[in-house]
Order: sequence, then C-alpha cells, then structure tokens
Amino acid sequence: MGARTFEVADGFEANELFGRNGWTDGLPIVPPTPELVRAALHAALLEPDRILGVEPVRGLAITAEKVAVNAVMAGCRSAHLPVVAAAVEAMCEPAYLLHGSAASTGGSAPVVIVNGPIRAALGLSAAAGRTP
Repeated sequence: MGARTFEVADGFEANELFGRNGWTDGLPIVPPTPELVRAALHAALLEPDRILGVEPVRGLAITAEKVAVNAVMAGCRSAHLPVVAAAVEAMCEPAYLLHGSAASTGGSAPVVIVNGPIRAALGLSAAAGRTP
C-alpha cells in the first residue's frame, strides 16, 4: 500500500502543507521525498512494509516506511535510520510499556541515548553543543 504522497512546489510549501495538516510540531521539517525515504530504508536494509512494532494504544502497525518518513522529516541522515529503527523496535517490546508514555496526560518524554562505536561511526556528538 505505501505512504501517501503529495505534490508541492518546493520545501517551503511542503512545510506549509505539513503545518496545515497538523503533521508537525510547528518546527521546520525536511520534506520526506520518495528519494530520501528510499535512501534511508536502503541504508537500514529495510523493506518499506516491514513491521517494526505495533503501537499498543490503537494497535496500529509501525512500518519501516513510516519510521523512515518521520526520521527524514526530523532531519535524520540515511545512516541514522538503523539506530532509529532499533529504538522503535525496542520501544514496542512489552517490557518498555510504550502504552504508558503514549497514552499519558503527564509530561512523558522518552529519550534514546546512542553510545559506543555506533555513536562515533555516525558522527553523533557526545559533548555539550559540540561536534565530535
């Protein structure tokens, strides 16, 4: 089936479209073009329809394509998608209790810490506001 696609004139109009539809938090996005999404999926060795987990509140399948679309929008580089996908898979494990943070009216804010060799390989900063 795949994600819906929309034709827009440029990146500015993509931001406007996403804002009008409530698909962002108001911050600028990287337009998730089919090319960028495909590149991210390729880097993670994932097929678009692979289910990474099931969102426990509404029981919706979380596909690799949807994760890639959101990762691209957030500014993740293609090389980062394997880490993002692994985090999504981990959060969908029953032991994580995703339902607690997904359905909470409290100030829940899950965080993922990336460390070890993969952090350095991806060039992720471990310093306060400095690049590695």
